[in-house]
Amino acid sequence: MESGSARKTYLYLRVGLVALAVFLGVSLVIEIAFGDTEWQGSISAYYYTPVRSVFVGTLTAMGVCLIAIKGRDRPREDLMLNLAGMCAPVVAMVPTPLEDADCSGSGRCVPQAFVPGVVNNVEALVVVGALGLLFAARTVRRGDHERGDLVALGLAAAGLVGFTIWFAVGRDSFLSFAHYGTAVPMFGLIVAVALVNAARVEEFVAAGGTLPMGRSYAAFKRAYRAIAYSMGVVIGGALVLFVVKAATGSEPFAHWVFVVEALLLVAFTAFWILQTVQYAEDGAPE
Repeated sequence: MESGSARKTYLYLRVGLVALAVFLGVSLVIEIAFGDTEWQGSISAYYYTPVRSVFVGTLTAMGVCLIAIKGRDRPREDLMLNLAGMCAPVVAMVPTPLEDADCSGSGRCVPQAFVPGVVNNVEALVVVGALGLLFAARTVRRGDHERGDLVALGLAAAGLVGFTIWFAVGRDSFLSFAHYGTAVPMFGLIVAVALVNAARVEEFVAAGGTLPMGRSYAAFKRAYRAIAYSMGVVIGGALVLFVVKAATGSEPFAHWVFVVEALLLVAFTAFWILQTVQYAEDGAPE
């Protein structure tokens, strides 16, 4: 039977992730409203501003939380949360390339002054990731596990190996594309998690789960779907605009990427609050 301390720990972990999203949002608002930095074209570009510490710390901590929190739908939700958690620190530690940097003929690049820091951080991340996988493998081996757990462990290991090879062999392309190559999948995985939760609300209630404030499962289902569809539309629209810009060089306005990322951050926060409220009474999954 789940203890009160375990229930509170699970709840506080989830609330902490919401607090991290709010922390990043407040830091951005303070810099935009009162700082000396001009409004940047993307949230990621604030890596190069006084927001950097909050940006890196927040996304790294979010990654840890996403991996630590166990999804109720194994292996789908748990796997997607783990993979999203693996992506988050890379989004934080590998900054978005800049157009006005010294790129030696390339249009966009990470400024050379920041490259040693990126290399150091990613090397440390690879080592910790390998240790984490060894721990996960030992846990799966010693405990009761399903076939899906082994598949999830294999996918995570393959992802880490591929990531490490890309970093070691294709350093220039890694610095140019690793940020985007992990940011898009991270948000895509969160969309998928929201859809999984929308499909499972009725099952959650049928199994004895308690919804707060007397809400019906239909209300939660609609809310999950609305969040997932909103994030999907935003991501799809962003991809279209990115392709148009790459092909023609034109874009709707200079800060459209910032708006896209801000909308996704708000949607992610709304999803996590909704899920935390849903599971507040029932605690951690079995």
